[in-house]
Amino acid sequence: MGLLRRIARARLARRVIRCLRRAGVRDARYSTRSFSVRFTAPGDDEPSVLQLGPLLARRIRRRQLDAFVAGLVRNPGLPADWASARPLLRPVLRGEAPDDLLRRPALPCLSEFVVVDHPETMTYVSPAQLTIWGVSADLVFGAARRNLSGAVLHGVASGPVVVRFVDDGNAYWTSHLLLANWLGRLADQVGGVPVAFAPERGTLLVTADGSAHLPGLFAQAEQIFRESARALSPMAYVSDDQGCTVPYAAPPGHPLHPLVRRAEKLLVEHSQGGVTRGGG
Repeated sequence: MGLLRRIARARLARRVIRCLRRAGVRDARYSTRSFSVRFTAPGDDEPSVLQLGPLLARRIRRRQLDAFVAGLVRNPGLPADWASARPLLRPVLRGEAPDDLLRRPALPCLSEFVVVDHPETMTYVSPAQLTIWGVSADLVFGAARRNLSGAVLHGVASGPVVVRFVDDGNAYWTSHLLLANWLGRLADQVGGVPVAFAPERGTLLVTADGSAHLPGLFAQAEQIFRESARALSPMAYVSDDQGCTVPYAAPPGHPLHPLVRRAEKLLVEHSQGGVTRGGG
Protein backbone atom coordinates (compact mmCIF):
# COMPACT_ATOMS: atom_id res chain seq x y z
CA MET A 1 0.00 0.00 0.00
CA GLY A 2 1.41 3.40 -0.98
CA LEU A 3 2.31 6.11 1.52
CA LEU A 4 -0.34 8.56 0.29
CA ARG A 5 -3.09 5.96 0.61
CA ARG A 6 -1.99 5.06 4.13
CA ILE A 7 -2.09 8.75 5.08
CA ALA A 8 -5.56 9.15 3.56
CA ARG A 9 -6.86 6.11 5.45
CA ALA A 10 -5.44 7.32 8.76
CA ARG A 11 -6.81 10.83 8.23
CA LEU A 12 -10.31 9.49 7.54
CA ALA A 13 -10.18 7.27 10.62
CA ARG A 14 -9.21 10.24 12.82
CA ARG A 15 -12.08 12.30 11.40
CA VAL A 16 -14.58 9.51 12.07
CA ILE A 17 -13.37 9.04 15.64
CA ARG A 18 -13.57 12.79 16.28
CA CYS A 19 -17.16 12.78 14.99
CA LEU A 20 -18.04 9.84 17.21
CA ARG A 21 -16.54 11.51 20.27
CA ARG A 22 -18.51 14.69 19.59
CA ALA A 23 -21.61 12.50 19.46
CA GLY A 24 -20.87 11.05 22.89
CA VAL A 25 -18.97 7.87 21.97
CA ARG A 26 -16.02 7.19 24.24
CA ASP A 27 -14.71 3.79 23.16
CA ALA A 28 -14.12 4.26 19.41
CA ARG A 29 -11.09 2.27 18.24
CA TYR A 30 -9.49 2.24 14.80
CA SER A 31 -8.21 -1.01 13.28
CA THR A 32 -5.60 -0.45 10.57
CA ARG A 33 -5.76 -4.13 9.71
CA SER A 34 -9.46 -4.19 8.80
CA PHE A 35 -9.70 -0.44 8.01
CA SER A 36 -12.66 -0.06 10.33
CA VAL A 37 -13.75 1.71 13.51
CA ARG A 38 -15.38 -0.25 16.32
CA PHE A 39 -17.57 1.67 18.75
CA THR A 40 -20.53 1.36 21.10
CA ALA A 41 -23.27 3.95 20.62
CA PRO A 42 -24.69 5.63 23.75
CA GLY A 43 -27.55 3.54 25.09
CA ASP A 44 -26.45 0.49 23.11
CA ASP A 45 -24.91 -2.51 24.87
CA GLU A 46 -23.36 -4.06 21.77
CA PRO A 47 -20.47 -2.79 19.61
CA SER A 48 -20.84 -1.72 15.99
CA VAL A 49 -18.18 -1.96 13.27
CA LEU A 50 -18.01 0.81 10.69
CA GLN A 51 -16.14 -0.21 7.54
CA LEU A 52 -14.29 2.86 6.25
CA GLY A 53 -13.64 1.66 2.70
CA PRO A 54 -16.92 2.96 1.22
CA LEU A 55 -16.43 6.37 2.89
CA LEU A 56 -12.92 6.69 1.48
CA ALA A 57 -14.08 5.73 -2.00
CA ARG A 58 -16.83 8.37 -1.93
CA ARG A 59 -14.48 11.10 -0.68
CA ILE A 60 -17.27 12.20 1.61
CA ARG A 61 -17.19 15.86 2.75
CA ARG A 62 -16.70 16.82 6.39
CA ARG A 63 -20.26 18.09 6.84
CA GLN A 64 -21.66 14.95 5.27
CA LEU A 65 -19.43 12.82 7.50
CA ASP A 66 -20.67 14.64 10.61
CA ALA A 67 -24.28 14.02 9.62
CA PHE A 68 -23.60 10.40 8.74
CA VAL A 69 -21.87 9.59 12.03
CA ALA A 70 -24.55 11.42 14.03
CA GLY A 71 -27.13 9.24 12.32
CA LEU A 72 -25.23 6.11 13.29
CA VAL A 73 -25.21 7.12 16.94
CA ARG A 74 -28.90 8.08 16.95
CA ASN A 75 -29.82 4.68 15.52
CA PRO A 76 -28.21 1.90 17.58
CA GLY A 77 -27.15 -1.10 15.55
CA LEU A 78 -29.12 -3.88 17.21
CA PRO A 79 -32.92 -4.10 16.98
CA ALA A 80 -34.61 -4.57 20.34
CA ASP A 81 -36.87 -7.47 19.29
CA TRP A 82 -36.38 -10.69 17.35
CA ALA A 83 -38.98 -9.92 14.68
CA SER A 84 -37.11 -6.77 13.69
CA ALA A 85 -33.68 -8.37 13.91
CA ARG A 86 -34.31 -11.60 12.00
CA PRO A 87 -34.45 -10.20 8.42
CA LEU A 88 -31.28 -8.15 9.00
CA LEU A 89 -29.06 -11.02 10.12
CA ARG A 90 -26.19 -12.25 7.95
CA PRO A 91 -23.50 -14.88 8.61
CA VAL A 92 -19.85 -13.88 8.22
CA LEU A 93 -16.72 -15.99 8.00
CA ARG A 94 -13.91 -14.54 10.06
CA GLY A 95 -10.65 -15.43 11.73
CA GLU A 96 -9.68 -13.41 14.75
CA ALA A 97 -12.40 -11.34 16.46
CA PRO A 98 -13.26 -10.20 20.00
CA ASP A 99 -14.05 -13.11 22.33
CA ASP A 100 -17.36 -11.64 23.49
CA LEU A 101 -19.14 -12.28 20.19
CA LEU A 102 -21.47 -15.08 19.14
CA ARG A 103 -19.45 -17.59 17.12
CA ARG A 104 -19.12 -21.24 16.19
CA PRO A 105 -16.33 -23.16 14.43
CA ALA A 106 -16.64 -23.25 10.66
CA LEU A 107 -13.29 -24.23 9.10
CA PRO A 108 -9.73 -24.58 10.40
CA CYS A 109 -8.74 -21.25 12.02
CA LEU A 110 -12.05 -19.69 10.89
CA SER A 111 -15.35 -19.19 12.70
CA GLU A 112 -18.88 -18.24 11.75
CA PHE A 113 -20.24 -15.04 13.29
CA VAL A 114 -23.57 -13.27 12.89
CA VAL A 115 -24.01 -9.57 12.14
CA VAL A 116 -26.93 -7.20 11.83
CA ASP A 117 -26.61 -5.76 8.32
CA HIS A 118 -27.18 -2.07 7.65
CA PRO A 119 -26.41 -0.12 4.44
CA GLU A 120 -23.15 1.32 5.81
CA THR A 121 -22.37 -0.71 8.92
CA MET A 122 -22.57 -4.14 10.44
CA THR A 123 -23.05 -4.90 14.12
CA TYR A 124 -21.85 -8.19 15.53
CA VAL A 125 -24.27 -10.18 17.68
CA SER A 126 -23.14 -11.28 21.14
CA PRO A 127 -24.42 -14.19 23.25
CA ALA A 128 -26.00 -11.69 25.66
CA GLN A 129 -28.22 -10.38 22.86
CA LEU A 130 -29.87 -13.78 22.51
CA THR A 131 -31.39 -13.37 25.96
CA ILE A 132 -32.87 -10.02 24.96
CA TRP A 133 -34.36 -11.52 21.81
CA GLY A 134 -35.44 -14.70 23.62
CA VAL A 135 -33.99 -17.04 20.99
CA SER A 136 -31.36 -19.78 20.77
CA ALA A 137 -27.98 -19.54 19.05
CA ASP A 138 -29.04 -22.20 16.52
CA LEU A 139 -32.08 -20.14 15.55
CA VAL A 140 -29.91 -17.04 15.04
CA PHE A 141 -27.32 -18.85 12.92
CA GLY A 142 -30.06 -20.54 10.89
CA ALA A 143 -31.90 -17.27 10.22
CA ALA A 144 -28.66 -15.54 9.19
CA ARG A 145 -27.84 -18.25 6.64
CA ARG A 146 -31.37 -18.24 5.21
CA ASN A 147 -31.10 -14.49 4.63
CA LEU A 148 -28.27 -14.98 2.11
CA SER A 149 -29.48 -14.88 -1.44
CA GLY A 150 -27.64 -18.06 -2.41
CA ALA A 151 -26.90 -16.43 -5.75
CA VAL A 152 -26.89 -18.73 -8.79
CA LEU A 153 -24.72 -18.20 -11.87
CA HIS A 154 -26.24 -18.81 -15.29
CA GLY A 155 -24.66 -20.30 -18.37
CA VAL A 156 -22.35 -23.26 -18.85
CA ALA A 157 -18.57 -23.05 -19.25
CA SER A 158 -17.11 -24.80 -22.30
CA GLY A 159 -13.99 -25.60 -20.28
CA PRO A 160 -12.39 -24.87 -16.92
CA VAL A 161 -12.55 -21.15 -16.09
CA VAL A 162 -11.98 -18.89 -13.08
CA VAL A 163 -14.96 -17.05 -11.63
CA ARG A 164 -14.12 -14.09 -9.39
CA PHE A 165 -16.78 -12.77 -7.03
CA VAL A 166 -15.94 -9.25 -5.79
CA ASP A 167 -18.05 -8.00 -2.91
CA ASP A 168 -19.50 -4.49 -2.94
CA GLY A 169 -20.19 -4.69 0.79
CA ASN A 170 -23.65 -6.18 0.42
CA ALA A 171 -23.21 -9.54 -1.32
CA TYR A 172 -21.37 -11.46 1.46
CA TRP A 173 -19.76 -13.72 -1.15
CA THR A 174 -17.31 -15.44 1.20
CA SER A 175 -20.21 -16.16 3.56
CA HIS A 176 -21.78 -18.27 0.80
CA LEU A 177 -19.20 -20.94 1.61
CA LEU A 178 -21.25 -21.53 4.78
CA LEU A 179 -24.33 -22.52 2.77
CA ALA A 180 -24.84 -26.24 2.23
CA ASN A 181 -24.46 -27.34 -1.41
CA TRP A 182 -23.85 -23.80 -2.71
CA LEU A 183 -20.28 -24.34 -3.86
CA GLY A 184 -21.05 -27.65 -5.54
CA ARG A 185 -23.77 -26.03 -7.64
CA LEU A 186 -21.16 -23.94 -9.48
CA ALA A 187 -19.79 -26.98 -11.33
CA ASP A 188 -21.33 -26.09 -14.70
CA GLN A 189 -20.15 -22.51 -14.46
CA VAL A 190 -16.49 -23.31 -13.72
CA GLY A 191 -16.22 -26.41 -15.88
CA GLY A 192 -15.70 -29.08 -13.23
CA VAL A 193 -15.72 -29.82 -9.53
CA PRO A 194 -15.55 -26.34 -7.92
CA VAL A 195 -12.54 -25.34 -5.82
CA ALA A 196 -12.86 -22.03 -3.97
CA PHE A 197 -10.45 -19.54 -2.41
CA ALA A 198 -11.47 -16.78 0.02
CA PRO A 199 -8.20 -14.88 0.49
CA GLU A 200 -9.87 -11.79 1.94
CA ARG A 201 -13.35 -10.81 3.06
CA GLY A 202 -14.38 -9.21 -0.21
CA THR A 203 -12.97 -11.74 -2.69
CA LEU A 204 -14.06 -15.26 -3.65
CA LEU A 205 -12.25 -17.14 -6.44
CA VAL A 206 -13.62 -20.38 -7.88
CA THR A 207 -12.22 -22.71 -10.55
CA ALA A 208 -12.42 -26.40 -11.44
CA ASP A 209 -10.42 -29.13 -9.75
CA GLY A 210 -7.72 -30.46 -12.06
CA SER A 211 -7.73 -27.36 -14.24
CA ALA A 212 -4.56 -25.58 -15.32
CA HIS A 213 -5.78 -22.52 -13.41
CA LEU A 214 -5.63 -24.16 -9.98
CA PRO A 215 -1.87 -23.91 -9.20
CA GLY A 216 -1.87 -20.25 -10.18
CA LEU A 217 -4.85 -19.55 -7.94
CA PHE A 218 -2.93 -20.83 -4.93
CA ALA A 219 -0.26 -18.20 -5.66
CA GLN A 220 -2.82 -15.49 -6.36
CA ALA A 221 -4.76 -16.27 -3.18
CA GLU A 222 -1.57 -16.15 -1.12
CA GLN A 223 -0.63 -12.76 -2.53
CA ILE A 224 -4.07 -11.29 -1.82
CA PHE A 225 -4.05 -12.86 1.64
CA ARG A 226 -0.66 -11.42 2.52
CA GLU A 227 -1.40 -7.91 1.24
CA SER A 228 -5.00 -7.43 2.34
CA ALA A 229 -5.99 -5.60 5.51
CA ARG A 230 -9.01 -7.91 5.59
CA ALA A 231 -7.19 -11.22 5.09
CA LEU A 232 -9.25 -14.38 5.53
CA SER A 233 -7.57 -17.55 4.23
CA PRO A 234 -5.05 -18.64 1.55
CA MET A 235 -6.42 -22.21 1.58
CA ALA A 236 -8.53 -23.93 -1.07
CA TYR A 237 -11.98 -25.35 -0.29
CA VAL A 238 -14.38 -27.86 -1.85
CA SER A 239 -17.75 -29.42 -1.02
CA ASP A 240 -17.89 -32.83 0.69
CA ASP A 241 -20.47 -35.55 0.07
CA GLN A 242 -22.94 -33.75 2.37
CA GLY A 243 -22.52 -30.43 0.56
CA CYS A 244 -20.52 -28.84 3.38
CA THR A 245 -17.45 -26.74 2.57
CA VAL A 246 -14.22 -28.41 3.68
CA PRO A 247 -10.50 -27.83 3.02
CA TYR A 248 -9.16 -29.10 -0.30
CA ALA A 249 -7.20 -32.31 0.26
CA ALA A 250 -4.01 -33.24 -1.61
CA PRO A 251 -2.21 -36.22 -0.07
CA PRO A 252 1.56 -36.74 -0.31
CA GLY A 253 2.50 -37.43 -3.90
CA HIS A 254 -0.30 -35.29 -5.28
CA PRO A 255 1.06 -32.48 -7.54
CA LEU A 256 -0.64 -29.85 -5.39
CA HIS A 257 0.41 -31.27 -2.03
CA PRO A 258 3.22 -28.70 -1.45
CA LEU A 259 0.84 -25.81 -2.26
CA VAL A 260 -1.87 -27.13 0.03
CA ARG A 261 0.58 -27.60 2.90
CA ARG A 262 2.05 -24.13 2.33
CA ALA A 263 -1.42 -22.55 2.49
CA GLU A 264 -2.31 -24.48 5.65
CA LYS A 265 0.91 -23.38 7.36
CA LEU A 266 0.42 -19.76 6.32
CA LEU A 267 -3.10 -19.67 7.76
CA VAL A 268 -1.95 -21.16 11.06
CA GLU A 269 0.88 -18.63 11.30
CA HIS A 270 -1.54 -15.82 10.54
CA SER A 271 -3.99 -16.99 13.21
CA GLN A 272 -1.12 -16.97 15.70
CA GLY A 273 -0.03 -13.49 14.66
CA GLY A 274 3.12 -14.57 12.87
CA VAL A 275 2.42 -13.74 9.23
CA THR A 276 4.51 -11.13 7.40
CA ARG A 277 2.49 -8.82 5.16
CA GLY A 278 3.65 -7.44 1.87
CA GLY A 279 3.46 -3.82 0.80
CA GLY A 280 2.53 -1.98 -2.35
